[in-house]
Amino acid sequence: MKIQKIAVGLIRFCCVACFLALTLTMVLMIASRNVPFIQFDVMWTDEIGRYLMVYLVFLGSGLAMIEGKHMRVEFILDKLSPGARRVAELFNDVCTIIFCAIMTVGGLILVKSTGTQAVATLRKYFEMPMAWWNSAVMVGGFIMLAAACLIFVRRLRNQDGGKPDDPDGGAQEPGGLAGERG
Repeated sequence: MKIQKIAVGLIRFCCVACFLALTLTMVLMIASRNVPFIQFDVMWTDEIGRYLMVYLVFLGSGLAMIEGKHMRVEFILDKLSPGARRVAELFNDVCTIIFCAIMTVGGLILVKSTGTQAVATLRKYFEMPMAWWNSAVMVGGFIMLAAACLIFVRRLRNQDGGKPDDPDGGAQEPGGLAGERG
């Protein structure tokens, strides 16, 4: 799936960009507080760092869902028969899809309600709507929703008890789309 590879690459790039921007922002914040010859105001670094971290968390959560890296407790699933495990996995997938859909819609409502509201603490430095930062919930929710739907469809097509094919001999977490990376 070429589109999926491009999407995963874009999400990874955004995660790396957020991490680098966060790192540079924090270095600038520390330097401005502790280096005596820096005489310019960088009070915005704390707020920008906080928002970059929020974006990093939501993008990273979506990437973790795509790659099947979210933590799972499987000791109950391991005790179930293949048929019962499949039903439990499908139920879990449906619950995940519902949660991600609610998060995405909630994020959309949040973005719409804060579309013209400026970030109060940054108003002096940037004219930036709060919706830009609040969109992290919607974007992350949408990425996780798309990944959960793809996992659900893959699991529906799979008839061997609920675990997706594992070409790496155990390297892939159950439920992830990592096998698509190729």
